[in-house]
Amino acid sequence: MEVRTATTELRCGRFSACAFALFIALSAGCSDTQFLLRVCPQPADPKAAAEAPAPSTAYQIGCPDVLEVQFLDRPEWDAVAVVDVDGTLPLEPLGNPFVDGLTLAEARAELAAIAGYPPERINVWLAAPRSAKVIVYGPIRGRARVVPYQGPEPVIDFLKRVGGLPPGSKLNQVYIVRPNVAAAARPQVFRVNVAAVLLDGDQRTNVRLQPSDQVYIGETRQSSLSRVLPDWLGTVYRRVTGLLPDDWWPFGRRVGEQ
Repeated sequence: MEVRTATTELRCGRFSACAFALFIALSAGCSDTQFLLRVCPQPADPKAAAEAPAPSTAYQIGCPDVLEVQFLDRPEWDAVAVVDVDGTLPLEPLGNPFVDGLTLAEARAELAAIAGYPPERINVWLAAPRSAKVIVYGPIRGRARVVPYQGPEPVIDFLKRVGGLPPGSKLNQVYIVRPNVAAAARPQVFRVNVAAVLLDGDQRTNVRLQPSDQVYIGETRQSSLSRVLPDWLGTVYRRVTGLLPDDWWPFGRRVGEQ
């Protein structure tokens, strides 16, 4: 009887230790999740946000970007054109001006000089940024996500805009890998201190992205575990740990909803 009691107590002790460890893991996961939900709310449509025209005036045009050109005094010259592989923009009235590597403002000045127009009478917009990409590796999705590059925006701003910092992210494991292939230099790795940027306003590690940068977001243990559980249990686990949004509901509409 004493042996059986000791065995039972040992099993209970192991169970209590496991339960305590699980509680600590869940608490840590919930803490990270609540922090992310508070400081990095996802946009209503991350896909649309990721593919919107470039917000940065420093964006450099390249093949195969799509540009929209408007001539205020000659509307028949208006065009939507794709930058060619040789860096030129096919505009029938103006020939094929070279725009590769120019900003939108510089392209407008170039077109104005060729047309003999004041720059303020010509508008140039980026209709679709296609020339460069940023690759994001993060939790839950389990595979790389390719996002059109839209200018040298800070990495935290980029992640907040495209919804790339979801619950389940490990805040102390966010890195940028810069291949530097075009510059024929060695790759660089930058570590991003997410908490310092978001809580303290310390922008020293909020690196501005360049074309072809790769953003790596670590995954919490809870998020990794949720992907190996059965579908039904994984869903419950993600809800309990906060890996699913607050408005998630597994049984249709909630009571009182129309």
